Amino acid sequence: MTWASLLELTFWIPLLAAGVRVATPLVFASLGEAVSERAGVLNVGLEGMMALGAIVGFLVAYWTGHSWAGLLAAAMAGLAASLVFGFLTIFRGADQIVTGIVMNILLLGLASFLYASIFASAHVVAQLAAIPVFRVPWLSDLPVIGRPFFAQSPIVYAVYLLIPLFWFLLERSPWGLSVRAAGENPEAVDSAGINIWFLRLQAAAIGGAMAGLAGAILAVVQIGAYVDGMIAGRGFIALAIVVFGGWRPWRVAVAALLFGVVDAFQLRLQVSGAAIPSPFLIGLPYILTIIVVAFVAGRAGYPAAINKPYPLRHFSRRQRKPIPADRAAIHPVPQEHS
Repeated sequence: MTWASLLELTFWIPLLAAGVRVATPLVFASLGEAVSERAGVLNVGLEGMMALGAIVGFLVAYWTGHSWAGLLAAAMAGLAASLVFGFLTIFRGADQIVTGIVMNILLLGLASFLYASIFASAHVVAQLAAIPVFRVPWLSDLPVIGRPFFAQSPIVYAVYLLIPLFWFLLERSPWGLSVRAAGENPEAVDSAGINIWFLRLQAAAIGGAMAGLAGAILAVVQIGAYVDGMIAGRGFIALAIVVFGGWRPWRVAVAALLFGVVDAFQLRLQVSGAAIPSPFLIGLPYILTIIVVAFVAGRAGYPAAINKPYPLRHFSRRQRKPIPADRAAIHPVPQEHS
């Protein structure tokens, strides 16, 4: 690769196409986490939920022969894990960061254990048939943007629908208004008669299901196999993307595409044999994550009630029963003497 080739469209068009593919699981995980955080629930356990979704999605797709069944099972697995996380943090008041770290350790270990237990005696690596690329008629023939955006796996086109859907849910729907209020002023939501615990659990469940889907996209759609460590910090990158995107779906998607292009760029440099140390190239996405955390997170407008458990009023305030008249006569209330 020469520096002159960096100025040619023959370099940038395939790079953008690869960036869109790499960004797809990040968009799924980031959109779900944006909903969760807007409700005040910081799910640091994204990494583990993505790993759980990857192994469950791979196993179901391998056993059934249907990739879409694997994706659905992965979403259910992520949903189940998020419900456990939500019970501990929302209902029991456990610290969200600590609980998320514990979930990461547990789920990453569980994914490795499941794969080793099931395929320990296999003589070949279990693989799945790749989902074929679908070229959108006419749009895929457009110059520059046709190949990167309209000659992709069908799961990529689902992203184009999810971005406006999540935008509408968060910014224009009554449910989204309640979610945003739960992350900023939970007392007001509780005063309006809305069960804020259940509302936050809904948001956390969406985040977990999307994280499970993100992991399955890696294993089922893009790689066609499960490999230990395949998530490779993408859950933590998704957390940075949410901050970088300001918790807004359109900006989150653009931030995810930026990270995807950077990751695709370092892969392309490695394949081309560029005279750059490979450890540095591999670390480019994580370097970008550190830059985002260092320069953007400090000025980001985090939801005011994030990582703050909220005791419901009708649970925290016990109704006092009136003292019966006969007991009051036997045990009169002491009077103050002047």
